[in-house]
Amino acid sequence: MHKKIPPQYIPEYIAQQTALIKNRVWLLCIMALGAYFFTTVISVAVFPEEFNTQEILPAVFLLISAIFVLWLNRRAQSLDETTLNAYLFTALLLAIITKMNLIYYENPEWNSAIYVFIFIFVSYVIPFRPFETVIVAVMVVAAYTFFALFSQRLISGSDRVIIDFKSYFEGLIFIYTAFVLSFVIRKKETLREIENFILLKDVEAKSAQMQRELELATKIHKTLIPKSMSTDLADIAVLYQPVLYLGGDYAKFHFVKDDTLVFIICDVTGHGVSAALLVNRIHAEFEDLIKEGKEPGQLLRELNEFIIRDFGRINMYLSAFCGLLDFSKNRFVYSNHGHPTQYLYRVTDSSILYLGSQTTLLGLSLGQEEVYQHEMPFDRGDKILLFTDGVIETMNSRGEEFGRERLERFIRSNYAYTADRFNRQLLTDLNAFKADQFRDDIFVLTIDVKTPRST
Repeated sequence: MHKKIPPQYIPEYIAQQTALIKNRVWLLCIMALGAYFFTTVISVAVFPEEFNTQEILPAVFLLISAIFVLWLNRRAQSLDETTLNAYLFTALLLAIITKMNLIYYENPEWNSAIYVFIFIFVSYVIPFRPFETVIVAVMVVAAYTFFALFSQRLISGSDRVIIDFKSYFEGLIFIYTAFVLSFVIRKKETLREIENFILLKDVEAKSAQMQRELELATKIHKTLIPKSMSTDLADIAVLYQPVLYLGGDYAKFHFVKDDTLVFIICDVTGHGVSAALLVNRIHAEFEDLIKEGKEPGQLLRELNEFIIRDFGRINMYLSAFCGLLDFSKNRFVYSNHGHPTQYLYRVTDSSILYLGSQTTLLGLSLGQEEVYQHEMPFDRGDKILLFTDGVIETMNSRGEEFGRERLERFIRSNYAYTADRFNRQLLTDLNAFKADQFRDDIFVLTIDVKTPRST
């Protein structure tokens, strides 16, 4: 049977079989003890007058045999050792059953059925290989033959060896039938076990390969996530924590001129490989669009056209927020397509401005070519907080979301922190709030305005 298993898997298969048979030998010993003593107790309780004191010795022998085999089984290290333990206990059990049958020799037909039961019972509990059931059958036949010879001596009262061939061969037919059934069943079971083992190893190998590819893809995907940076004009801090290997959240920023910063944050519907692939395409398209010097509204409109054109048939959508800071004119321009309301904290009056959605998700074709964007001034010390919905949808053990109110209180309490510390403190608060694990990607992009230039 081992020939069907690839050579590299044979040691593991043997180790599994060894562990399995060790457990089954333990089960066989416990079940045999339990069945023997349970039936004895019931028999004594119901028919106390039929109890024979000769049963005591087999009972003690069975208990000692079980303890001895369990001790050997615990020390066994190889498949051959565990199989020998199974053979040993089977032989001892047959010897005990034969002794009991000789005590109650008056019903040879009933006694022969007990051997058939023992054969089926042992073959069912111990996952013998098909050829090993032959050895068990030989032991059963030997025990049955011994009983057939000596039971007739007890019945006849003669010292001569007498055998009732008719009863004997009838018993052999039953044992042979049990052997054929056990052999066929064990052959099919063994083949199925090997096929399942090989299938499992193939699945594990493919899973391991997929795991390696996912880890590599994750490393590649992370190269799209911008690094935090600090300039004379702004501190920009990035915090990204995907819920899976690959996420659908994305952000990017560029100084397209020395005094102009363009940035985007978006969230693709769904997670995993499909979302990550779309993020890769968006990244490439965004890089091309910002080189053309487009402002946020026009940039997102053309990005929407790209998504509809290339992904319209697969129903993938995303929310996106794109902004532009013109430090030479203290001018902030933004466009929000279906993204959660983002925040601008004004340090001059300690107010929070809401940068809400202006239209639907990217990827939805509404037949409109309108450019959605809004413009406002900004000042030194202002803080812009961009995030994906995983932040406000983080849930606690009571089923409450972190929500906007908590996030706004956090902004008011921690606005003075540097952008990097602000993000780290926000993650700390989210971790303290959440019930178990994050259910969605966490992406935060915080911009601290340092020195906008006045005209």
